[in-house]
Amino acid sequence: MAFNIFKKHKEPEQANKKTIKAGKNNKTGLYEGKPEPVDFIAPSIAKELLPADRAEGYTVGDYMVEIGGTAVPCRYYRSFFAEIMSGNTWGGMLDDLGRGNFGDGDVDIAIHVRPASSDMELQELSRRLRGLMSDLAFEGDPSKIDAIRDEIEDIKTRQKKLRMEIERSFKTTIQVIASGTELKSFKMYCNALVKRFAGKSIYLRPADGKQLEALRGILPIVPPQPVTGEHGITLESSNLADLFPFAQGGISHKTGIILGLDGLGRPVYFDQWHPSLPNQHMIILGRSGAGKTYTTQIIMHRSMHIGRTVAVLDWKGEHKDFFLLNDLPYIEFHEHSQDRINPYDVEVTQDVDGIRFIDIESVANNVQALVFKMISTYDREILTGRVKVFIGEAIRQQYEEAGITKDPRSIYLRTVTDGKISTNKKKPMPELGGLYLKMAASEHEEVRKAAEMLKPFTRHGSSPSYAIFDGQSTVELKGYPGYGFALNRLDKDVMRPIGLSAIAIWLNENFAKSDVSQEKIIVIEECQNIFDDPDVGGPFAETAYREYRATNTGVCAVTQGLEVLSRTNAGIAAVKNSPIKIIGKQESFDIEAIQGKLNLSEGEAAFLLGAKTGQLILKVEDESDIVLTKASDYEHMMFTTNPNDPAYYKRKELLKKKYGEKGEEGGNER
Repeated sequence: MAFNIFKKHKEPEQANKKTIKAGKNNKTGLYEGKPEPVDFIAPSIAKELLPADRAEGYTVGDYMVEIGGTAVPCRYYRSFFAEIMSGNTWGGMLDDLGRGNFGDGDVDIAIHVRPASSDMELQELSRRLRGLMSDLAFEGDPSKIDAIRDEIEDIKTRQKKLRMEIERSFKTTIQVIASGTELKSFKMYCNALVKRFAGKSIYLRPADGKQLEALRGILPIVPPQPVTGEHGITLESSNLADLFPFAQGGISHKTGIILGLDGLGRPVYFDQWHPSLPNQHMIILGRSGAGKTYTTQIIMHRSMHIGRTVAVLDWKGEHKDFFLLNDLPYIEFHEHSQDRINPYDVEVTQDVDGIRFIDIESVANNVQALVFKMISTYDREILTGRVKVFIGEAIRQQYEEAGITKDPRSIYLRTVTDGKISTNKKKPMPELGGLYLKMAASEHEEVRKAAEMLKPFTRHGSSPSYAIFDGQSTVELKGYPGYGFALNRLDKDVMRPIGLSAIAIWLNENFAKSDVSQEKIIVIEECQNIFDDPDVGGPFAETAYREYRATNTGVCAVTQGLEVLSRTNAGIAAVKNSPIKIIGKQESFDIEAIQGKLNLSEGEAAFLLGAKTGQLILKVEDESDIVLTKASDYEHMMFTTNPNDPAYYKRKELLKKKYGEKGEEGGNER
């Protein structure tokens, strides 16, 4: 079957200024070149022109069809068949063809579709896969090897979707029919049309030698015509949907949470724990005002409702109202806070073989990175090789002196009562203050100098607001679906970045590893502040993106732009290892970098430049969809950050009623 999905006429500028008189069509503003039904039912002329023929005093130069008209003496037609060379499709990819803004002329599009046998398609893919595997074995060019491997992965994905009946295959031909009334301008129109789409890797191949046959193939008044087979392509259901203005492809997930609605008003699901994903990590990108916080809270709130636990590192304090309204712990770190966390804390880890152990080496590396960050705040040059080695050895000695080994039982105090052993209470952990004392007592002067740089961040210094991570932890995460850790009351230049790193390290041990059977999400707002850090970024990224899958944990990294993640290896690792990407409005000067690194189509890139607040692109591996985030009225009241929104003030009133005149302060010490 064929679908004539567009019919767009480019009218001459003067057409609305005169009256056209042609037979019975005495209508003001009627485009004089518009073909009428009679032009196709009983044309005065219908012939295929050859390149050597002449018309209107010009050599035709191309194959085309001349049809005699009623409003004008004749009209010229050329048919093209589109070949998509980019390897993917996107919603709205044919919109420019529908608009026809290439000069004086018309464009029509016909899409010929017939179902294809899945078995036959699987056989064809298998043949292609065998050929690629053979080519890969003998290919020596690294760039060609990468291209072959990419195509192999694509074929394997298509095979999987066909076998599981997630997708169906269709033999598809995209026919583009250009027409015009003046030969010279019509040829220019066709050239512009072909060049415009070649830039999008959509090549329009003319049906030379069969122009008349191709034109007859789209007419409803003649029997169905065979479409030239060599121009057909095989598309899956979601790819085919992208070709139509009234439909689009989307995300194939049917489980998880609903993020919002697609262009047709249908719910869009996505599932961080979908079986097809390699891990549970995601990134959320968007400039200020794009709706990142709103989107993040939709994900948090709905994830909690389906049994997942969420921990948020809140850089600006934007999530406080949400946590307080839901009676969830929201811990604010500052000089007078009663809450403390100790980056030395360790928890039992379980490997893929089910063996339980204490990963002292991983924790010691993270604590070491945090100490390097603290010292480098004042003087990076003092971190010589000797100093770094001393710190690494001293941290491990602290665990040894505390009696903590790889044995899971070593982290508990043992008391003997009636011949029974109780192991339900943890030992005190090493502390930053103990490390300072070891460094200060060193026989090496450079180590003692480094100790003085560490001292302000311990209880031995004179800055209590800087020593909030020296001491035993007072926080235990049990029994709640969500936890907030606020950093906004810490010094922005020194302690807030240090606090972000310290809490992220602590969550690795006390949240990610606490229960490997529980699905968990760690949300990191303004994540560039940890990924950009030369001391902590690398160790954290290695731990998070290499080990979190084993602990059933996903990282949700939130930031304004991709460029801030591209500056460091840790940020690049976050992008490459996050199969889920949620992208909001972008600036024009950022879009090229984002388009290339996130594999955005032309249509998706154009959409992001004009996206409104809450309009996003959701990419899950090789699938994508345009989403409008949608919240219930109560959710909107909890999530909105717009002070001009009445719902914002409704939330503030609810908090005052909940916590009395002190307002939000009532929840600070949960």
